[in-house]
Amino acid sequence: MNILFIHEVDWLQKVVYEIHNLAEILSLRGHKVYAIDYSDTWAKNGFFDIGSLKTKEFKGVSRAVPGASVTLRHPGFVKIPGLSRLSGSINQYREIKKTIKEKHIDVIMLYSVPTNGLQVIHLARKFGIPVLFRSIDMLYRLVRYPALRPATRYIEKKVYTRVDAILAITPNHSRYVISLGAAREKVRLLPMPIDTNLFNPSIDSSEVRRKWRYNEKDRVVVFIGTLFEFSGLDGFIREFPHVIEKVPEAKLLIVGDGPQRQKLEKIIAEAGLKSRVTITGFQPYQTMPQYISLAALCINPFLNTKETRDIFPGKILQYIACGKVAVVTPLLGIKSLIPDESKGVLYADTATDMATKVADLLASDVRRHRLEQAGIDYILQVHAQQKIGQQLEAMLQEIVDKNSAGKDNN
Repeated sequence: MNILFIHEVDWLQKVVYEIHNLAEILSLRGHKVYAIDYSDTWAKNGFFDIGSLKTKEFKGVSRAVPGASVTLRHPGFVKIPGLSRLSGSINQYREIKKTIKEKHIDVIMLYSVPTNGLQVIHLARKFGIPVLFRSIDMLYRLVRYPALRPATRYIEKKVYTRVDAILAITPNHSRYVISLGAAREKVRLLPMPIDTNLFNPSIDSSEVRRKWRYNEKDRVVVFIGTLFEFSGLDGFIREFPHVIEKVPEAKLLIVGDGPQRQKLEKIIAEAGLKSRVTITGFQPYQTMPQYISLAALCINPFLNTKETRDIFPGKILQYIACGKVAVVTPLLGIKSLIPDESKGVLYADTATDMATKVADLLASDVRRHRLEQAGIDYILQVHAQQKIGQQLEAMLQEIVDKNSAGKDNN
């Protein structure tokens, strides 16, 4: 099959996540895979840089899966606030149309809504191509400006009711798209893929252990991700002395960067935890398994808010795939897929509760190892990348065959 992935984030600059995995898995399974993106975090390179409408093409792109090959088309846009997304949307429409015709696209995997969702559906119908939407977020709730949320929600409803199928990342996402008008029979569950060749319990962490000067006796608690204001790390750091009180070897390693970093560093200094808590800044994606492997256990203390309650942070699956217990906030998006600790995830409602459970796990090797094995088994049964790749390939082929049969009957 000739498969086109379409998103509204920068394919090359965005941190590696499942769109890269799915596209690259399919390329390794013998399909020709193309992608069209948009620079959602653009910046000017000097006063006179107003952008360009020229499309750049990158062949042989592989960010997540070694040996994969995706052809990326990056439409240009005008670097003027207010006009950037509009010009990008117009240029994307032209590039999507051109790619469909030139590459004889059989099926489209759509991730975006406001920038090009309706345009994709229009072009797909014009050329008789099926579209599958990948639901990984409650999109309108994530819009930065409240005034734009109603319009985004309206477009979401239009997209969900017009695509040929929707592949939801969790049962909670399935309910969400159905609530916005998606036909129940068109909604299917496709869990997030995890590359178990990259994320697994046998990773050697000695290099990062030496880099950050940890010894074998240190019981390191690891968080990985962008430091947003909702990270919950500020509350957990304030409670971390209680962990140290129970487990004197405990240390906290925060692998990431972001707008909350300065605040966290201030809390660390005020609490006298500079020798116990380290913030590394962003690290290369390929080193993430090493940092997770370094851990005694991992955390995700996100605050439970309207913006976060429905999300499913992929880092949790990476944690447990590496054989580490994940102590996390019970967000609805997570609990709808992983309801209890039988899959290697332990829930904590507050920062105090999380500190208590982290300390208890650090002090109990038997319970921790039992949860670790449960997580590994769950990943292999449900999220292994090759298994998800086979499921996606079968879903795409089914939709393509159904579309072809419909054409023949007409």
